[in-house]
Amino acid sequence: MMNMKRIGIIGFGVMGEAFATGFMRKLPQLSLLVYDAKQDRRDAAARTHGIAVASSAAEVLRDSDITVLSVKPQDFAVFTAGAKGAGRGKAVISILAGRKIQTVSESLGTDQVARFMPTLAAVKGSSMVGVSFHADAAPRMREEVLELARALGTALEIPEKLMSAMTGVSGSGLAFVFQFVHAMAQGGVAAGFDYRTALAIAVAGLEGAASLLKDGIHPMELASRVTSPAGTTIQGVRALEKAGFTAAVMEAVEAAARKAADFEG
Repeated sequence: MMNMKRIGIIGFGVMGEAFATGFMRKLPQLSLLVYDAKQDRRDAAARTHGIAVASSAAEVLRDSDITVLSVKPQDFAVFTAGAKGAGRGKAVISILAGRKIQTVSESLGTDQVARFMPTLAAVKGSSMVGVSFHADAAPRMREEVLELARALGTALEIPEKLMSAMTGVSGSGLAFVFQFVHAMAQGGVAAGFDYRTALAIAVAGLEGAASLLKDGIHPMELASRVTSPAGTTIQGVRALEKAGFTAAVMEAVEAAARKAADFEG
């Protein structure tokens, strides 16, 4: 643990709550301070999680060593207007989609800015978190921010220009995986299973595949191990490719990345 003692979270929606849960689970020695514009979310922080609740976003910025900005991108202008200079010189982590580090830096008056691209899997502590830093972020701040990212799963430091690509492969990519698993389950129904059983089988298959991939073996090497000559698997692979499976997935990732790049500002 570095020198950080209190982490602030502004915006206690799905991701803000996921961050709080991850920090409490992995870094219990830290104290948390939360603010959300909605009363019910402030109540959830206090009653469900026992987290201290601030009276304003400015208070969180002033009283925290590092503050996570988890407000909606469309609310960013209102947030910065209400912060009233409280962010000047402070360490900040932004998870605002489409807001560049420089934009956050200029709006809050600080160069101690990091940008996260987490996924919904952060709620389980299993997210790959893309992390980028302002060029002038201090070494100690970088170390502390990466430690916070690891509390959500795995940290991957990347240049900011790759954030849109990270969105396509990881953030939006999670939805593509869900779509694939649903399609697998539907196939199982067509073959004779009820949907609940077929879904359980598909999820188990996904977990097994992921565990094998974590050994660092190339995915096509693993595929070749279960693809016997003139067997069942090669017939399924051929059906996938006949339908344009690989190209469709590539286009889905690129389409999401293009859209993410369009939002940058």
